[in-house]
Amino acid sequence: MPEEPDTADVPPSRQLAALLGLPEPKPFDEAEERAFQEKMRRADDEVAAIIARRKRRAA
Repeated sequence: MPEEPDTADVPPSRQLAALLGLPEPKPFDEAEERAFQEKMRRADDEVAAIIARRKRRAA
C-alpha cells in the first residue's frame, strides 16, 4: 500500500487548491487581513450572542 504524502506542514488552503487543481492562494495584504479579522470578530460576536440567547431560553 503506498504511503500518504506528509502534508502536516502544508497549509489546508494549499492542500485544497491542489486537490481542486487551482493555483496556490495569494497571501492577504494588510487591508485584506484587517478586513478578514474584522469579519471574524463580528462572526465570533454573533455566535456568542446566539449561545447566550439559547442559554437564557434553556434556563
